[in-house]
Amino acid sequence: MRVAACLFLLFLLPAVAAGFGIIEGPYALDGYPDSGLLSDCVLAYYYHIPWVDSYSYYWIWRTYDQGATIGVWFEVGDLSMLGYEVCDPTECHTLEQFRILDFTEVVNPYCSRYGQVEFNIYCADETGCPLGPSLWSSGSVDVTWGDKYVFLPVDPAISICGCTVDPGPPPSVPRILITATHLAPWCGHPEWGMDMIGPAVEEGIEMHDYGCLPALYPRPYVSHYETMHSGYYGIGGFEHCPPRFLKDKSDTTPDKTLYGYCELAWAIYLSCHGPTDVGGTSWGSIKAMYR
Repeated sequence: MRVAACLFLLFLLPAVAAGFGIIEGPYALDGYPDSGLLSDCVLAYYYHIPWVDSYSYYWIWRTYDQGATIGVWFEVGDLSMLGYEVCDPTECHTLEQFRILDFTEVVNPYCSRYGQVEFNIYCADETGCPLGPSLWSSGSVDVTWGDKYVFLPVDPAISICGCTVDPGPPPSVPRILITATHLAPWCGHPEWGMDMIGPAVEEGIEMHDYGCLPALYPRPYVSHYETMHSGYYGIGGFEHCPPRFLKDKSDTTPDKTLYGYCELAWAIYLSCHGPTDVGGTSWGSIKAMYR
């Protein structure tokens, strides 16, 4: 539920091709969700920075272009935001579901149908580009969610243990890319939530994630990771690969060195049951580094 809008601005990104995206906001959302679906671990890259109690503010990114594709790529074993433990890349190979954040309030009354998107899952390389064909497709999904987190089950659940760039031995960790492609015309489009740094800094908010990790910026120059994981892939395929990163609207520097780039508020949910086991000592010592 959208609970506040302390500022409303419309801004067309000037440094990219027309139609790349529009950023609005900020908008506030309370807390972050959990899921009743059984899963062993969660991986997310975005910050939920508490402003008041558990409320955080988000930018909204949208495009009016039919066929536009955005996405997030995930590397199993990365440090997760929101207080989740690190997913063991040798065990967590079954993707059960993923979650997105959409701020669409109502369907445009002048439209004849709901907006529609299609989600796809791919193996990915280290830059977030797809490797091979789609492993799973949602088909056409109506955008009727309102302002909320949306859980999308991967049914049937898929194994991602084959999504390794180097089969080894030892194998590299699994990497996957989840994309959303806009199928409908301009109306009824999703309004994707992504994290927000600039206004939080300017308001003097303590810069930490909901899971108490520092909210580092400007990403990716100062970050928990070597690169951003969210981006815009273009229209009708992957014309931009690696993807174009999503800008923090408050950052007016040419290279986004003030507040950096944003991550979409997406997460994946994995089950962990093999196929290999490295024992408690080696992987336990890695997880201990992040606690």
